[in-house]
Amino acid sequence: MPETPRPPRSRSLALRRLWLAGVMLAGSWPVLAGSADQPPWVPTTPALDAPQRALLDGLLARLPPQRPGVADLYVLGVAGDADEDVFRNEVLYLRQLSARRWDADGRMVALVNQPDTLPGEAPLPPATYESIGRALDGLGQVLDPREDVLFVYLSSHGLDDSSFYLHTGPDQEDYLTPEDLAQLLEDAGIGNAVIVVSACYSGGFVPVLKAANRMLVTAARSDRPSFGCGNTDSATWFGRAFLVEALNATDDFAAAFGMARDSVRRREKQEGELPSHPQFAAGRAIAPVLARWRAGLPASAPVPYPFVHAPSAGGDTASAGNRSR
Repeated sequence: MPETPRPPRSRSLALRRLWLAGVMLAGSWPVLAGSADQPPWVPTTPALDAPQRALLDGLLARLPPQRPGVADLYVLGVAGDADEDVFRNEVLYLRQLSARRWDADGRMVALVNQPDTLPGEAPLPPATYESIGRALDGLGQVLDPREDVLFVYLSSHGLDDSSFYLHTGPDQEDYLTPEDLAQLLEDAGIGNAVIVVSACYSGGFVPVLKAANRMLVTAARSDRPSFGCGNTDSATWFGRAFLVEALNATDDFAAAFGMARDSVRRREKQEGELPSHPQFAAGRAIAPVLARWRAGLPASAPVPYPFVHAPSAGGDTASAGNRSR
């Protein structure tokens, strides 16, 4: 793909700091507040190198073409944190789910920061601000913005201003704000979209991205954490409820959200956690497009979740010190 200049970031990242030591000690993401005496903070994730660009561009070049007269679903999965397996697990599972239940085999691009390559799994491009924009640009060139649908699934930690955490390695950090994603979608010419953000405080994506041709799903309200990123989890609580359970029971994303919300609510009550209050919004134009897409789907069986961790005494949950995302 040719290099395309991008406008300035839609929201300044100056004065933003992530206190990782405090996170590890407290087991949750702290309130981040800038002050005048702090030096400016700038993203530290490296630019894509030539092999990474070639890898991503190769994936984009192999996307099947849009089929005129058919509502095709294309998928972008983003696993943002290099230190947690659960985010990678969910994105790789989404590839299986979309191929086997949504007639989207080959129509997914996965960006993963977890460096461990699973057996039989080829290396994947990293998830950075640059690679997300490049992937959206490529998808926008393939799909029909009026006829097709882009399903975006973002899974990582979230900050209390609703920023989505992008961490590619030691001392390599960036953040995707709701405004950033809105700008990238506009730049890429994406039309119909279902956008799922599985992260703490992710409800802030809803008011910014709300549009007639979009459906928005977030794991939490803008002022609430979500749970399940610990090393004893094989999926986040919302990811398991939405991807693994609900979307194996129905292909209706709105119905799946309702099922996942109720499942998460029951689990939080059982575990004594503060309710995360997952959020949902759908524009008036997206429902008929999704209905046409569902009408063309072949019958399919549920897709087993292949990632299993040994359960703790409380089940497949994070330890008390590492639950909040």
